[in-house]
Formats: sequence, structure tokens, C-alpha cells
Amino acid sequence: MFLLAIIAVVLGYIVLAEKLRFRRRDSLTSKYPNLDRQSFAHMTLDDAFEIQLPLAELEFPITFSTSIFFALFKVCSHPSALSEIRGGELADTTLSSKRAADTGVLITEIVLNKPRSGRNLDAIARMNWLHDRYRRAGKIKDEDMLYTLSLFVLEPVRWTERFEWRSLSDLERCALAVYWKNLGEVMDIPYDVLPSAKSGWQDGLHWLEEIEAWSKAYEIKNTVPDEHNRTLALATLTIGLTNVPRIFHGVGLQFVAALLDQRLRRAMMLEEPTWLTQTALEAAVALRKFLIRHFFLPRPDFLRSLWFTPEPDPSTGRYHFMRYIGHPWYINPTFTQRWNFKSWVLWLTGGYLPSKYLPEYRPEGYRIAELGPVSLEGKGIDEMQGAKQRIMTTFQGCPFSYKQETTETPHKPKHLHRPASRGDGVATQDYDSETKRLAKKRVYPNESN
Repeated sequence: MFLLAIIAVVLGYIVLAEKLRFRRRDSLTSKYPNLDRQSFAHMTLDDAFEIQLPLAELEFPITFSTSIFFALFKVCSHPSALSEIRGGELADTTLSSKRAADTGVLITEIVLNKPRSGRNLDAIARMNWLHDRYRRAGKIKDEDMLYTLSLFVLEPVRWTERFEWRSLSDLERCALAVYWKNLGEVMDIPYDVLPSAKSGWQDGLHWLEEIEAWSKAYEIKNTVPDEHNRTLALATLTIGLTNVPRIFHGVGLQFVAALLDQRLRRAMMLEEPTWLTQTALEAAVALRKFLIRHFFLPRPDFLRSLWFTPEPDPSTGRYHFMRYIGHPWYINPTFTQRWNFKSWVLWLTGGYLPSKYLPEYRPEGYRIAELGPVSLEGKGIDEMQGAKQRIMTTFQGCPFSYKQETTETPHKPKHLHRPASRGDGVATQDYDSETKRLAKKRVYPNESN
């Protein structure tokens, strides 16, 4: 009887896990009953935020955060995209660590704060100000900005497809596209090179499809072996392996190489992974997918992954980050941060723990207006205030529903136009065929058959 009771409990648990596993995804259908494939064009920016936030905090927090890290890593394979730091800033461990941390903080503040909120606007304005001097000088081309943007929206989709227990639904992919397309607009990234830039896109999925085709063509054209690629890639990997014992760095590099496609490995001049490494990775991923899909209950709301403190420290007015990969930048060394399971593992392996005795990692926290290179801390505040006002006027309720109501090019508001930087634009012949191939596979809403 005891054995039968155990079997009944186990089977009941499995049935419960099966029943609840897709509840969060399926609940979107009842929450947004009018957002079927025919009406994706009417998805608002607020809708997109509410749909994509649980993906980053509840459904796939590890995969989403890792995909963003690898998106930044992937940019290292294109020398022109990081030309402004080829003088050695990113190759210096300390400087590269801060740069990666600040970039992660800004992106997180933008994506995980409600659109038009104070912190969301501050982070966008700061990001724009930090990039503007390089763009005006022609050191960063518009096509490089567009490629980086494409990675931030495409890599979470790709990583979820490859490593998670389910892929994203069309509704979720559309939400990511709506959110990142709008961010590209407020960052003044032109979409002229995309086929439907003038006529407008049917919906977020249409835009996502075109930017994916363009991004793949950009990679074919620009992903080439380069010593600077290797220098920047190793500097970035050093950050990712900071808390891994040095004896395991070789193994870590092998697994990183296994995560990348062959073109990217060659561009970064990394060694090919061994057959054993590739097989072990694929087996681990398959096992993880199976276990989560069939035996794990959905992450409850009280265990959501929090990335930053919701309110500033009342004594300093600064925010604290709550997670880190390499060095504990902006982490408040509280009891829970220093004595959790991860901290014990780091202590045993000689990794970095948050500490008030490591002032170089700013345990007092951060102000958004101070993020960026040390030489620029606290600068650009007046420009940010003006930028926030301009950004507010660019937000669209339904980014795709207005395309037929205006003769303006929908991807780039008139008041955000700026003088073109050197090298703007990219030859279209490389991605025309890819775009046409994808277009033949689908029929967009409101088109006649």
C-alpha cells in the first residue's frame, strides 16, 4: 500500500505539472482575446511590455539574460560595430567589466521598466547620449546600430527555441518585436534598409521577419576573421568566466565555442569544440528540456527574478543591481546577497562576493545619469532632460496600426532626424533574396490572396 501511495503521489504530481506548465502562456489568450494573428497590428506598447515582462522574470529568466550577454558577445565579431573602443578599453579587464555591467544595467532598466516611466526614459536618454558622440563622428554606423538592435530582439527568440522547454508563441514574439522596434525608433535608428520601411509593416511579426533576414545578410557580409575580434571576444569571455576556477577555463571556452555557430567561431578565431563537448552540451540541453517540461512546476510569482531594486536607497538616492555574472558591480552587500547559495559556491571556488571592502565595484549603487565610462560620469544630464521630452512625443499607442494613416515614413519620426553619419546605409543585394524567400512563405493580414 505504501508503494502504491508513493506511485499515486508521483503520478499526481506529473499530471499537475503537465496541467500547469503552459498555464502562463495560455493565459495570454484570455487576457488579450482580441490579439489574434489578424489583429497583431493593434498591439500597443503597453501590451507588449506586459507580455514580455513575465518571459524575462518568470518563464525564461536565465535564458533571456544569457542571450543578451551573448548578443553583446556576438557584436564583438564585427570590428566596425565596436570601432569606438578598439583602442584597448574593452580589452582591459576592469574597464571592460564596468562597460559590460553598465550596458547590462541600462538595457535592463529600459526593458524591465514600464514604457514612459521615469527610469525607462532616463535609461533610454542615457543610452542615446552615450552613443550620440560616436554616431555624429561616424565611428558607429547606422547599420551597426541596427544590427545590434536586431540581436537584442532575435537572440532571446533563438535561445529560447534552442535551449528551453518550449519556444515563444507568435503573440510573445510579436510583443518582443513591438517593444524593440519602438526602442529603435526612440534611439533614432533608421530602418530604411528594410524592404517595407516606406510602405510600413503589417505587424510586429512582419517587422521581425524582415529584420531577421537583414541581420543574417549583415552577418554574412561582415562576420570575418579579425585579430580585434579575438581580443574583444576573449575580453568578454574573461568577464563571463570571472567566477569560474581558472583550472576550468579551458573547458568553459570549449562549451562557449559549442554555443556559437561556425561562422562566428571563425570570426573570433576560437578553436572548434571537440565532439565530446558538443555532444555533452546537446545531451544536457535535451535532458533539461525534458525535466522542466514534464516534472517542474511553473516558477511562482514570489520567486520571480528581480534584477534591480524597485526603489532607490533613501539615504543615497541610488539603485542597486541584484544579479551579476562577473564582478559584483552595484550590488548591495546585504546579508541575503552574501549568504545565499550562490555566495557559498563563489566563496568555495574563490569567486567575487559583494563587499563594502571592494569600493571599485560601487557597492553604494548607481544613478542612471552616471552610467558609462568614468570620464563621462555625471555629464550629459541637461541633454538627457531635453532628450526625454523628445522621446515622450515619439511613443505610439499601436506602433503598426497607424501606418496607413500617415504619409510620413513610419520608422523614423521627423523631429528625430539627424545628419547622416558617415557610412550610413548598406547594400541591399545581400539580403534581398533572403527577404523575398521569407515573404513567399506567408500571407499577411489584409492582403488579398
